[in-house]
Amino acid sequence: MRVVPRLAVTRVCVLLSIVCASGCESWFQHGGKGVGTLPQTPISEVNFSKTEPAKPFSKLADGLAARTLFQASDGAGTQVEVRDLLIGPGRKTESTSLPGAAVFEIRSGNGTMQSGEKQRELTPGVTLSLSEKATFTIENKADSPMAIRVFLFTAE
Repeated sequence: MRVVPRLAVTRVCVLLSIVCASGCESWFQHGGKGVGTLPQTPISEVNFSKTEPAKPFSKLADGLAARTLFQASDGAGTQVEVRDLLIGPGRKTESTSLPGAAVFEIRSGNGTMQSGEKQRELTPGVTLSLSEKATFTIENKADSPMAIRVFLFTAE
């Protein structure tokens, strides 16, 4: 069995390191061939999609957007509706109400809800309920939108 001297192995490793470093340095200095950022598209050539979302958000109150995801009736006089509410970052909604009793599930964002004299902290995972036609305001204290799922129960 032949033993390779340690000095020879060290010299080969140093030589390979120098070759690789010079190749990498050259690559970073010059970049890839034909690769670069694309030029900006002129405004006159911007093509927006003509497709509309199936269930778009609409303004429910100042600072508050809503959309209905599902609606059904039990046939015995109760209607159930599932809505999504969206509050922009750092926004506070104007006072508003919903047409029935509601259960709120906070999906994202952090803030507070004021309903009458009660103030509640809103964080992801929190659920709370409001009676029929109770007014409320929501303040989103996060730097990202607040998403709330609402289960709404009304009499037909």
